Formats: sequence, structure tokens, C-alpha cells
Amino acid sequence: MTSAITASSLTKRYGRVRAVDAVSFDIQPGEIVGFLGPNGAGKTTTLRMLAGLVRPSTGSCSLLGSPVPGAGLREVGTMIEEPSFYPYLTGRGNLRHAAILHGGVPESRIDEVLGFVRMERAADKKVRAYSQGMRQRLALARALLWRPRVLLLDEPTNGLDPAGIAEVREALRTVAAEGVTVLVSSHILAEIEKLVERILAIDRGVLRYDGPLHGLLEAAGAGGVEYDIEATDGPALVAALERIGYAPVARGERGASVAIPSNQAAGLLARLGAEGVEVIEARRATATLEEAYLKLVGAEGRPS
Repeated sequence: MTSAITASSLTKRYGRVRAVDAVSFDIQPGEIVGFLGPNGAGKTTTLRMLAGLVRPSTGSCSLLGSPVPGAGLREVGTMIEEPSFYPYLTGRGNLRHAAILHGGVPESRIDEVLGFVRMERAADKKVRAYSQGMRQRLALARALLWRPRVLLLDEPTNGLDPAGIAEVREALRTVAAEGVTVLVSSHILAEIEKLVERILAIDRGVLRYDGPLHGLLEAAGAGGVEYDIEATDGPALVAALERIGYAPVARGERGASVAIPSNQAAGLLARLGAEGVEVIEARRATATLEEAYLKLVGAEGRPS
């Protein structure tokens, strides 16, 4: 199977600064991949190189088996940085202009994508009157206009309310189910966590992680596991955990949270039983994507 997106030692230098440093990855058709990194990490520069907007200093990239720049770009939809439109045209007028420039887009497709992003009512208003959220929806409609096989999206939910964010998430799932490949960056990590199964994480131009979402979450707990435990006697539970050598935090009258080494997790309940504690429930606390991400890039990292 031909890869949808390939980056090979992709590097971009501005003077002595390496904005992107030898980044390599391979994305298959139909994948939705989240692209994470702090401000200035190199996400947007990487997306711009993939879209043919910036030439790499060294390395190469390809889309649908075609080198960038090349014919493959005609099958790519993009939302990169702040979307720009002709403010004196309507939303529909802007899409019609984009369709003419691209070629091969029937008029009926304009109505189709406007409906898909729920912009029918605002389609005939001039873009200068649009809110940021409306402009984001129109930008997604434009990216989908020629039925692309690859989508490169930089913060597609920026400016949307929670309902709008959920709608975009479902829209991306729908197009991915049809075989479209989606590479999407976002600073709303909770939304990325709901959308993707694979993460690319970049920091200071270097790709720090490329793998499944669950692998990144598990890495956040490497070396220790946190449990929320409930027992019939909360104070006795806390005391027993302290005798074993842990540092629990009491939670209500019957509970406690405790972090323990990974290699001691299997015997936790047996050790509490030996201490005379009757455990009602023990749940492993799952790391959030934000916790995993910040641990990966360091305390100074911030979502972007």
C-alpha cells in the first residue's frame, strides 16, 4: 500500500536555527494522526513543508507517493495558520472562487460541503461579518471542496464553541472512514484524545514520539502506577499503606490515592489484605494526554 504522507529526514533551517530537525514519519491511508508540540516546536513549519508552501533545507516529503511539490498536492486539502478569504465575497462566493482555481469541482459540491460543516444559513453573508468560528468552518469546507485524499489541518477547531468542536470531530471521523488521511494539530488535547489513535509529538524541531495514543499515556506512568482505592475503613487503609512504605492521600471517609512502583502493583491487594484491610474497589488512575504530553516535552513545554 502506498503511504499517504511520508517525511524523510525533513529539515528546515532559518539561519542557525533548526525549526525542524531531521523529522521522519510515515502515515497510511485512512489514518487520523494527532500532531502535538509546544509553541515554536515546528508543527506548522512541518505542515507547510508537506503542503509545498515551504521548501525543506534538506530531506524530502511525499504525498500519495508523489514528491512534494508535485501532482499529489491536487489531492490535498489544507487549513494551515489563520484562514484567509476575500472579505467582500460571501462564504459561497469564496468557495466558488476556490473551486474555479482548482478546477473540476461541480457547483453542487459547494452546497454539499456547506451543509457538511453546517454553514448553509451563513453561506450568503459576506465573510467580513463572520466570527472566527464561522471562518474556521468555511476553511474546513474549502479544504474538503475537491474531495481530497489527504487533509493537513492546523488548529481546525480554533475559535469554535464546544458544540462546534464536537461537530468538527465527527466530521473528521466521517471523512477518515471514507479513506481520507488526516494529520491534525491542536492545542485542545482533550479533543485530540477523543479523535486519534496515533500521536506525533515534536519539541524544538525534533520528533520526540511517534506511536499509538495508549503508548504515550502508558509512558507517562512509567516507573509508577497511581491507584484510587476504597475500603470499608478509610483511616485503616491509609495507615496500612503507610506501614507498607507508601505515601497515600486520603480521599473522603473510605478512600485513598497512592502511587506505587510498577513492579509492585500486582501484589498490592494481597499486601493490604495481609494488613487486615477490606478493599471494596481499586481503580488504576489513567494519565490524561495533557499529563503525558507535558511529561514528554518537559515542564517548560506548553500545548500549542
